[in-house]
Amino acid sequence: MNLASDVVSNEEILGWIEKVASFGYRRPGTLADSKAEEYIAKKFEDFGLSDIEKQPYRILKWEARDWRLTVGENEIPCFHTPNTGFTDENGVEGEMVYLGDGTAKDFEGKNVEGKIVLMNVRFPLLPASLLEKMAFFVWDPKETLKNFAHPTAWIYPNWWIAYWHACKQKAAGIVGILADYPTNENRIYIPYFGPLNQEMPDWYLNRLGLPGKIPGWIPGLWIGRRDGEELVKKIQDVKGSLKANLILTGEVEPATTHNIVAVLPGQTKDTIVVHSHHDGPWNSAVEDASGVAEVLAVAEHFAKTPLSEREKTLVFLSTGTHFGGPARGDSTFIENNPDIVRKLVIDVCIEHIAQDFDAEQEEWVDTGLPEPRGVFTKGGNEEATSTLVYNLAVEAEKYNLERLIILPGTTPLGVPTDAMAFFRAGYPIYSCISGPEYLFDPCDTLDKVAVDQLNPVAAAFIGAIKKIDKVDPSKIRGH
Repeated sequence: MNLASDVVSNEEILGWIEKVASFGYRRPGTLADSKAEEYIAKKFEDFGLSDIEKQPYRILKWEARDWRLTVGENEIPCFHTPNTGFTDENGVEGEMVYLGDGTAKDFEGKNVEGKIVLMNVRFPLLPASLLEKMAFFVWDPKETLKNFAHPTAWIYPNWWIAYWHACKQKAAGIVGILADYPTNENRIYIPYFGPLNQEMPDWYLNRLGLPGKIPGWIPGLWIGRRDGEELVKKIQDVKGSLKANLILTGEVEPATTHNIVAVLPGQTKDTIVVHSHHDGPWNSAVEDASGVAEVLAVAEHFAKTPLSEREKTLVFLSTGTHFGGPARGDSTFIENNPDIVRKLVIDVCIEHIAQDFDAEQEEWVDTGLPEPRGVFTKGGNEEATSTLVYNLAVEAEKYNLERLIILPGTTPLGVPTDAMAFFRAGYPIYSCISGPEYLFDPCDTLDKVAVDQLNPVAAAFIGAIKKIDKVDPSKIRGH
């Protein structure tokens, strides 16, 4: 581990993470969300930044109130599937039908109208070796990535396929067994898309091979892997199905959240944005208190740097909703700040400074290594991208950011980060992210943070930003 003495220490960054995480359930538009915003704005002020703005915008907030699953005489431990449909207080009743992995073929010849579909939610394995094949650069001096593969507990395409068909056939509800999750936890808050705003974009529908928008929104619940195995066995033992009652009450209501924007003027209006998002599903130390703290570390460093050493303007951004839909805070920032984005050179997004844990007998065990992380990058043209890759690779080696993979934005994954809106709008990006299995699990607590990586990650991106600061913007933007 190589530390930068001119960058805030691991311990101080961890203190910022602990404070942001202490606000708890940081859903957009909630009191905890507001407290996080106030804290971040105050930290920017403490660093001496004077141009700080809380930029409000309206969202629709999906909030579950009560959820239960009863099958036969037994209540099954469960959790709401975020952003699905609601029932009344009595719920929906119907025959429970098990349809395996819920593929289109599994639905063929089955009448599920008025029934409750039970299916396995699959999280595909993502071997590091596959990412390495697509990579511009890999820093893995101890060669620990060779056999690394974790389930991607944030990618679940087969559930969306099953959900589409269940809605199409007017099923009463759907219950997803988290079959590939490494523990029996059911409280997995995966935030993407939902009925509150019809946010399933065409590009994602096309990727799933679905012919159109979701044809309705039925209620959904998650159940744990072992609980699901037992329930499937019961259905198989009775050679058919069981009667079930599914309750999911709640409401969708307007709310206000904010992007926190702090501007550090440079000698020119050419701008570098450094950002993360401040909402999260639980106390969520990794997702994304750690990203917020890294942005604070970068902001503190540059706030101390004399203007004579800073050519470009720096904008530090903490977006207000990622869990209300993919990268909504980013797209709102782009829409609401035309003067900034007109001169934007690059967006630098830092998320999830995570320690690698494996699940053994329902317990999470620290492997002693940081979770592998990818940095998605793209410049305005091929030469600009090469420059970005080289600059960051030098910093990765200097600060020994082991298990780091620099990737193009054009992988099959796209840019699955909070920088998505910047990338899709055509702006250059650095987007650093890791995807540990526990990311949306209540166990994402302070022990999951890769503490010894906090200073090195901040230092590496500070170094890369300093290089960008000194070059003509056209060398990054490509024009």
